[in-house]
Amino acid sequence: MRGFAASLVLIAIGIVLAAVAGGRVALLAAGLAVAGVGAVVGVSAAFWIIGRSEDRERQRYDQQERR
Repeated sequence: MRGFAASLVLIAIGIVLAAVAGGRVALLAAGLAVAGVGAVVGVSAAFWIIGRSEDRERQRYDQQERR
């Protein structure tokens, strides 16, 4: 869950940076980059959670086969 919280924080910071950019292209680009990194962190966290649950399921299955 920390990955999702971090992604939301990064996305929020990116949105704020982009919103206050005014006409400054560098600040707008920085805001979009930070928001993009937040999105990547969120997707990565989702894949990590799915992978962990699959690993646990596989481990339970292996333990049941050995009995």
